[in-house]
Amino acid sequence: MTILLDIPNFSYPTTVLSVNGWIVIQQRIDGSQSFNKNWQQYKDGFGLYNANFWLGLEKIYQLTSSAGYRLRFEILVKNGAWISDEYDSFKIDSEDSKYAINVSGYIGDNLDILNWKPGARKHFQNGMKFSTPDQDNTPQLKNCANQYSSGNWFNNCYMQDVNGIYGYHDLYYTAKYSSLTYCRMMIKLI
Repeated sequence: MTILLDIPNFSYPTTVLSVNGWIVIQQRIDGSQSFNKNWQQYKDGFGLYNANFWLGLEKIYQLTSSAGYRLRFEILVKNGAWISDEYDSFKIDSEDSKYAINVSGYIGDNLDILNWKPGARKHFQNGMKFSTPDQDNTPQLKNCANQYSSGNWFNNCYMQDVNGIYGYHDLYYTAKYSSLTYCRMMIKLI
């Protein structure tokens, strides 16, 4: 269902998709839209709300700082299985803090994708600042956003990069490894 969303501090409503009360803030349905964008484009948002889409960091910040929200990842992998990861609490910080992501309360049928710490390599993305190819905010000495041609909350480099190059084999790690064909990030009022 299509809805008009009023976003705090924005003078005009924004058209978004709503799925069972969840607001779609990111969606990939195919490779027709590049997500290799700069900081300003990720801040403002891009794409078509009913196709390949990024709502925009500033809009996500305005929403999550005005009320409590949950976060949900829905992923369709090539073998036809749907995978979901959900967090009871989600917010991002302001641009001054580089839109750092904050999640807690994992529920899902896959992996705690934003807090995953396998072995010696720590890939947790929770608490990380957002990075784009032209603005690297990763804690390591490598520009993951430039390396993977996308914007994301990177850390060594990632466990999920739903904004990466479409068709790349590991944009989202799953308990049963398979390539991503469709994905979306959604938020819902608590």
